[in-house]
Amino acid sequence: MGGCHAAFTNVKLEVMKMDMRTARLVRALAMLAAASLAACSKSDQDQAQRTFERGANDVWICTQVRASATALDPATVSLVKIECSPGLVKLSGEVRSAQERDQLIAATRKVDGVKAVAAHITVNPKAPTGNEIADDVTLATKVHVAIAGQTGVNALKIGVAVHNGVATLTGEVPSPAIKTVAVDAARGVQGVKGVVDKLSVQR
Repeated sequence: MGGCHAAFTNVKLEVMKMDMRTARLVRALAMLAAASLAACSKSDQDQAQRTFERGANDVWICTQVRASATALDPATVSLVKIECSPGLVKLSGEVRSAQERDQLIAATRKVDGVKAVAAHITVNPKAPTGNEIADDVTLATKVHVAIAGQTGVNALKIGVAVHNGVATLTGEVPSPAIKTVAVDAARGVQGVKGVVDKLSVQR
């Protein structure tokens, strides 16, 4: 009985993670669940099967909602958190306009299987667009390359995040000199409007 309980628990945990997986892995998980529960009672198997099916359906719904959000504005996927439970989709985050918020909610309600939508979305006219997010990602890569060129392997411990052209550096460096070089390298990248230094020196 303990083995069945452990197997069922594993199925539930894997279902919770499925939102980040592909359809191929979902199918593989179904096979894994069947093998894990083969020795369990019929009721345990039925309960696990229902849990899996509900989770797989939630994954499908979330995938469709994300597709709708991307169609409205690619930035929405980055700015809005989408959570799915049986029949309910929760949306939280921010968008640039009330119109976009209403369009996202309407598109979510049209997804097959969605019975209710809980929207906690704020309107922020300064929220980045899809193009702005893409530009920031590209700039972050350029900054990291520039830092690596100046500091070598030390760059591996430096995190770079860019928002609206402002680069934030995080992580640890071995010396104050390396820290200065990293910050100067970031400032020297074309397109960087400013640098926020959150680097710490190892002790």
